[in-house]
Amino acid sequence: MIGIIIALQSEASALLNKVDDLNQIKLADKTAYTCKINGRDTVIAISGIGKVNAALTTQLVIDKFKVDFILNFGTCGGLNDSVEIKNYYVVDKCCQYDFDLSKLDNVPVGYIQDYDRVYFPVCTDGLDGFPKTNLASADKFTYQQSDVDLVNSMNCSVCDMEGGAIAQVCLSNDIPLVIAKGISDIHGSGTHQEQFFANLRAVGQGFPEVVFKIINNFCQQRKFK
Repeated sequence: MIGIIIALQSEASALLNKVDDLNQIKLADKTAYTCKINGRDTVIAISGIGKVNAALTTQLVIDKFKVDFILNFGTCGGLNDSVEIKNYYVVDKCCQYDFDLSKLDNVPVGYIQDYDRVYFPVCTDGLDGFPKTNLASADKFTYQQSDVDLVNSMNCSVCDMEGGAIAQVCLSNDIPLVIAKGISDIHGSGTHQEQFFANLRAVGQGFPEVVFKIINNFCQQRKFK
């Protein structure tokens, strides 16, 4: 069983048009869908924006469906020229750059004591054909130069508002996680909001092909049926 977490309905719409045996359900107050992708049982859950929404939805999916792995995909912002608009990337590792106890405990920004780490692992098994990047998450739209500089200093090139929280939940449950991101905007290439809305549809339309390929390759590598 595959669990897919997506922040926005608009990011999911192209994929929902390509799956088989689609049925809409409710998970608490979240919209979700059961379906088949390449013959594999799948649940697709729309989390809403933000880390709390993402963490809640991920735990609901894990508890109800006993999934073998979680796939998070969606649009995100690029913060340097190592990534390109409308390209798709698989995440190597991620962090939460708005979690900051550095002034209290003299630890790095993003360090979470309960896990003794800044960076959470993300699986890339069988996904060598995709370019890789590191992801930083926060409960804010990243556009201020101070935030951009911080994320770049943490060796992350893309940012979103969900991935780091999903990774924390998956680690707590010992569930493999794959994160795929399509770049909707890049810092320094014009107004972020204008870029985001201009590219959201185009990036979303490419997700079905990316998701199908990731699921096939990852399942084959991990020997999931």
